[in-house]
Order: sequence, then C-alpha cells, then structure tokens
Amino acid sequence: MTSDREADRALAGGQAVRDSGNYSDTVGITTVNTTATSVQSALGQALREASDITVCGVASRELVTAIQGIASSQRSAGSPLPWDSFRYVTPAPTLILANRGHVRLGPVVQRWQSAVTALRNSVQQWQTPHPSDADGAAHQPAFHLLSTDTLHLQMTMLVKRRDTGRHQLWVTVGPSLSAATDVHLIIEQSSQAFEPVAHFVEDIAEKATNFITRQVACEPAPDDAAEVGNQMLAAGTEPADAALWQLSIRTLEPYGAAASPRRTCLPVAICVVRSMAAGRRLVLLKRRSHMNSNDDFGRLSLLSARVLEEDVAVALGVVPFIDRDSSGAIDALWMAAHRPPRLTVSRGAFVHAAQRELFYSTGLDIPEDRLRLHGFQILDREDSREQLFFCVFEVVLYRSPDDELDLASQWNSGDPEVLPQVTESALYSGAYDGQLNRLLVRGQDWLKATVFSRTVGVEPDAQ
Repeated sequence: MTSDREADRALAGGQAVRDSGNYSDTVGITTVNTTATSVQSALGQALREASDITVCGVASRELVTAIQGIASSQRSAGSPLPWDSFRYVTPAPTLILANRGHVRLGPVVQRWQSAVTALRNSVQQWQTPHPSDADGAAHQPAFHLLSTDTLHLQMTMLVKRRDTGRHQLWVTVGPSLSAATDVHLIIEQSSQAFEPVAHFVEDIAEKATNFITRQVACEPAPDDAAEVGNQMLAAGTEPADAALWQLSIRTLEPYGAAASPRRTCLPVAICVVRSMAAGRRLVLLKRRSHMNSNDDFGRLSLLSARVLEEDVAVALGVVPFIDRDSSGAIDALWMAAHRPPRLTVSRGAFVHAAQRELFYSTGLDIPEDRLRLHGFQILDREDSREQLFFCVFEVVLYRSPDDELDLASQWNSGDPEVLPQVTESALYSGAYDGQLNRLLVRGQDWLKATVFSRTVGVEPDAQ
C-alpha cells in the first residue's frame, strides 16, 4: 500500500513543475485564469486545435467538461472527433482503493471516478452508430482509456498542435484544498521545465495497459426469483446459504455496454444508506450524472453498483483474469470456484460491489458485518431486454463515536448536491415526484415495508 507520504507527494504534483517556483515569473510557463468558465474555455480551444493528446493522472473537471462538450457537438453534427490520437492514462482502480484510508484523497477519488465514468461514456457514445451513418457503422476514434500503477493524482496533459506540430503541456498543481478550481499551468516547449515533464508523461503512457472494467451478465432470472428469495430470508434462511444465490453467469462485457438484443440479467448491489440528524431519519441518495453513472441522468437513486468481474474474483480469493477474453476469464473463475455445476454470483460478490460503491461515494470503509441484507428486487428496463436483479443492503451511518455522516459529507467537499441527505418522511411525500429512479418508484411499497420501517441508531449499540 502506498504510504501517506507517497500519497501526499502524489497530491502535490510533479517535481519538475514544483521546482519552477513562481509560475507566472518563469519563462515559458503561464497561469490560466482561475475561474472555471475561463479555464474550460481555454482548454476547449486547446483541445480543438490539437491532433494528439496524452493526459496522465486525474483529469480536472474543467478538462472533462470541455471534452464532453466537444464530443457532444461533434456527434450531433455527425462529424468525427478532432483528434488523431487521445490517450487518457489514470491510476488503476486497485491503486485508488489501496489508499482508501487517506482522508485527503476524498476530493481526488471523486474526480478520478468522475473522469473515468465521463470519458468512458464518451467513448461508448462514439462506438454507437450515429443516425446519420447510412451504413450503421460505429465510430472508432483513436481514444484509449489506459491504467497505470503510478499514483499520479494531479493532471498532466501533453498536447500536439495540428497547425504547427509543436507541443504544449497543461498541468494542475496543488493540492488546491481551499479553491473550487484547480490551478492550471501551461508549459510551452521553450521552457526548461518542458522536457522533464513531457518525458514523465511519455514514460507513464508507454508503460500503461488497457483500463479494463467488465460487468457480469447473467442468464435471465425467473420472474419470481426475488419473491422466492425474500420468502426464504423471512423464513430464517441464513444470508450465506447458497440456495439464495442462483444467478448463473453467462458472460463478461465492457462496463456500461449497450444493451444486448438477447434477454440478459444484470446483477446490481444496492446500498440503502441511512442515518439520523436532528432526531429525523435520513437516507443518502445519489444525483446521477455523466460524472458518476451511465444511465438515468438527472435522477435520484440509492447508492448502487453493478457487479463486476473483480467482485466475483475477490469473492473467490483470486485476482481478475483481465488478460483473458470473456470465455477464458469465466473458465478461470469456474476453476477457482472448484468447478461447480454452474458459476453463479455469490453473496460475497454483491458485498464487494456494495463496499466499493460505499467507498467511492462516502469514503467510508464499511465492514461486511454492517451490510444488512434485506432481500431482492427484479425490474425490467423499460427500453431494452435487460433485467435488473437488485440485491438490497441497508447500511446505517453512525453519529458516534465517529460521526460517519459528517465524514461522508467531508468526502464530498461538503457539497449537498453530490450526495443529497433526504428525510425519509419527505422521500415519498410528493416533493421528489419525477426525480426518483425506477427502483425507488417501482419498489416503493417493498422499500417502505422492509427497510424504511426499521429504526435507525446513532451509535453501534443503539441498533
């Protein structure tokens, strides 16, 4: 695991840049105006004029927003992306998760997840045929999402201008713990700082590997599978009983892939995160956006995570077989599971998916024994042949001895729009009509009777 000192160094940015001293007085280095709008505008212009781009580290929100704007406008016009090559090289998920105890990484982890999600959405958008494409061919831009084992948490972007062929560096320096916008510097090719920083970028990019995230797709579950499972739990069946976990794994597919024409079941871990504030029961919801989700944008949802290949592997005590195709990886997982009649999604896989989402959204490392299994729900997606199988856990954030509700707020920089705290009495009062996603709406009666009817303690021995 990376030490706190190493994490602090990663937060502080590249040594070559820091050694430049007073940025505005250094030849060939300029500071971009500090308002988010002006930074985004300047980045947008630089991106449109570039032929080749390599971004290392964690992209700033301004860069992600600028990229999304360009991708959206180009696609609407039926035009290709303007780059010959675009590489985004970011720390591997395992490296981010290994540093979950470093409190100061909260905002950075949020930016890391937001950038990966948003850029992956952009890539997948361009792999979908545009209505104007007469032959139905998908766009295949030279857009590469890569991972590195270097914990570089600032952004360093190497840009090659199309008109002159000259290079330019954009870097963020920090940490900017008190500023809403990162400090963005432009380092020209004429600067003494350019060569060591550019070499750093190229070295990381050359050693990077494909950023592979594969979600689990299962055979369709019987329509009454959730009801049967819920009845078994109500009758006293232990949550670990294998009879509850019968979803048969069919394949592994790229995370967020377009819905298959074949009927498929996607397993999803749900966290109903509850707490108490001023004597009232709260539930923490997620405002879904291109930065944190791949569907239901603008809606409020419970914290959720699709079950990934890594969740199945961790539950089996092995590392993901990302060097193999789907069939090969599933066979290896089947062997690791001691060759059962069929490979299924275990309780441990759902638990790991839930814990991962809890960390990304709240910064809290919640142990397994605090995830209370309440049961299952099955819903069909309205616009596809996909079936969603929800495994629903309840998690209570305690207010004492550690104030976990406050820690979750700090992790999100105190922004109530990222993880809204909604009083349970107001959730279905009509105040949020039209804002809730399908599970909160279609599973309302079950959630009220099974989860929201329970009391909430403020400390462990009060549960």
